[in-house]
Amino acid sequence: MGAPRNLHARIVDELGRLIVEGVLGDGQPLVPEELGRRFSASRTVVREALRVLESKGMVTARPRVGTWTLPPDAWDAIDPDVIAWRVNGPDRPRHLRELAELRLAIEPQAARMAAQHRRPDELSAMAAAYELMADAVERADAEAFRAADSRFHAALIRASGNPLIAQLQVPVVAALTAHGEPPELVAHSRVLTLVLAKNADGAESAARRLLETLAPYRSPAP
Repeated sequence: MGAPRNLHARIVDELGRLIVEGVLGDGQPLVPEELGRRFSASRTVVREALRVLESKGMVTARPRVGTWTLPPDAWDAIDPDVIAWRVNGPDRPRHLRELAELRLAIEPQAARMAAQHRRPDELSAMAAAYELMADAVERADAEAFRAADSRFHAALIRASGNPLIAQLQVPVVAALTAHGEPPELVAHSRVLTLVLAKNADGAESAARRLLETLAPYRSPAP
């Protein structure tokens, strides 16, 4: 079972990248038989891969018509795979800027709401993630820091108490991964302290300052 699943994932990844790169442009037919020969895969595996891409809004399938690629405005913009393909594609600077703009629009307000709503479970998750970040910095473990940093920001967004905002933790975590942010422990500590202190204005300002200290946010690509 492992080999077909790995092949399935490889087909999804390669087709997703080719669509984002424009090699498989908008309105191009995707013929399962041809893809099967290309990837040495069965029709079943190919069709499963196409269904995954369809769920991401990148292709459409119609009976007796076939499967066709869709334009970028149809793609699921907050799907983590779509984000990864885009930030590693030909328009990387623009997509990094878009992710930066999304975070600046969301996280300061989420910090304000977190200070107001005081959700104990998510505040505990933020505090635990911060401790892991501090430990990772002490050990100079960049990978562990990034993982803890993602947990911190995801918990902050969930702590807003708004389920719609909470869903945006996916692109925020993707943005963290894409930018490879440097350790900013003091700035994170300030956000956590002000949220725990129920200081909504301060938490919002601290979250904004945290983002503005990072290079992709200071100097967005034109």
